[in-house]
Amino acid sequence: MQLERYVPVEVTPWETASGGKAVACADSSCSASFQFTRESRTYDIAVQYFDQNHGISHFELFVNDGSIGTWAADDHLPSDKMNGHTSTRHVFERVPLHSGDRLRIVGRPDGSEQAPLDYVEVIPRQ
Repeated sequence: MQLERYVPVEVTPWETASGGKAVACADSSCSASFQFTRESRTYDIAVQYFDQNHGISHFELFVNDGSIGTWAADDHLPSDKMNGHTSTRHVFERVPLHSGDRLRIVGRPDGSEQAPLDYVEVIPRQ
């Protein structure tokens, strides 16, 4: 995954994030992207992120240069830390993808919530 202005951060306890780490944005916006190399077909795209209670970060998913959609990290969860209590998932259903497409997530922090991301899962539709 290619990161622009996102930086790795430790997550405690370690088992609540991929390899004990996530990425956080200390800038006005950051992005994480990767090239899709699997079979061309329709997929669900799940973005795992942390929704803390001290800000409302905003996210946007792009395929190539087209926006698939946006969401806000505005749930009312019981923690201001990145952990199992704040790990959350947003799913985009039925997204047609082609081998070679570029997926990019743009995160925009709010307050002291740094638009933290854990991972992206691309799931084939049945």
